[in-house]
Amino acid sequence: MPKTLALPSAEAASQSIAPPITTTVAPAPRPPKPLTTPQRQRYRAAALLPLQPLQATIAPTKADAASSNPFTDPAIAETIAQNAAPASSQTDRSNQPDSKPQPSDGDPELGVLRLQAPPRAPAGTADDAIGQGATDPQQAPCASGVQPDPELGCLPLQPLPPPPPPRQPAVFLLVHVDYFRSSNVFSAVDPVDDGLVRPGLTLFTAPAIGRNTYFVGSIDGNLIRYNTQSQIDYNELRFRAGIFQRLSPTMFGEIGWSNQQLFIAGSKIPGLPVGTRFLNDHALRFELSRRDQLNKRLSLNTFYQLRLSFADPDIRSRLLNSFIASFSYDFQPNLQVGLDYQFALANFTAIKRDDQYHQLAARLTYTAFRNTQFNVFVGYSFGNSSDSTIDFSGLILGVSMTINLGLF
Repeated sequence: MPKTLALPSAEAASQSIAPPITTTVAPAPRPPKPLTTPQRQRYRAAALLPLQPLQATIAPTKADAASSNPFTDPAIAETIAQNAAPASSQTDRSNQPDSKPQPSDGDPELGVLRLQAPPRAPAGTADDAIGQGATDPQQAPCASGVQPDPELGCLPLQPLPPPPPPRQPAVFLLVHVDYFRSSNVFSAVDPVDDGLVRPGLTLFTAPAIGRNTYFVGSIDGNLIRYNTQSQIDYNELRFRAGIFQRLSPTMFGEIGWSNQQLFIAGSKIPGLPVGTRFLNDHALRFELSRRDQLNKRLSLNTFYQLRLSFADPDIRSRLLNSFIASFSYDFQPNLQVGLDYQFALANFTAIKRDDQYHQLAARLTYTAFRNTQFNVFVGYSFGNSSDSTIDFSGLILGVSMTINLGLF
């Protein structure tokens, strides 16, 4: 979300971490590319992963499809053996005593050749009778091309359907550690150069409720700790629920509810003991996202969000329009560079204040493992506000690491 507070207070800190957030859609995923790599499969829910800061988007994981030979399964082999019946002995009609030779064209030099069938073995044991046709060297091979079994003849084996693909996880755990620094971390007229560390966990689920429809839900917990302004350290708790819809192969939409709560983490603010909640923000969200593959390596991701929040205290209630465009170029399957632009327009509903925020950043993304990603970004933020104490101008720098684990 845009930085909308000016004073170095605990309430201001809640807006200073990162600008509005977005999701990268997979050709799936990513694919929540989650950032994409052309040679990787993605979990179906990769495109639905919780919204992350634009510069810290999670890479979707690859579903490792385990292959197996169905004929090596003992249970399947036993079923085949039980259902297989001995084939009836097939003997050429020319071997029958009362059969007459079939007319045929004679050889140009030798004339008509008459083939004499080998003498039949005398009647013997039951085992000999069973193997009579199978041991005949003139007997045709089975339909499969192999010689018939000496006792059972041709077994009616049928190919079994391939095993179903492995079940994809429906619940994910995202572990992340972010570092953010700004030359004007509180968006104030008198800039403060400081940085913060934000470790956190996200529990996310996206069960399908239709062919192209998912219910999405997540719980986030983050710890925000400043380098020098430790008196305003705080903890963050987020909830999210919504309906995610695939509108086309490249476009997705979501409508839902979210909640953000901030709590005092230290005892350095008079009158605000540890654990005091100083923000409770409920919001209704409408989001559209799109991914366009411009060529084999270049892609464009766009994201729009309309959010109406009802906050306590009410001076934080606002109507927010956010737009993000991100160009990504894949140098290698696991190395990507990007250029990201973000615009946010905030209209406060309880006070007279309007903000316009812009951010332009260059990004480098490296996927170390199939579920681990590193991001580095550097950029510049600017804008204006009807509040004369607000100034969005400042240099920004960020580093993040994210691990995406499929639980069950």
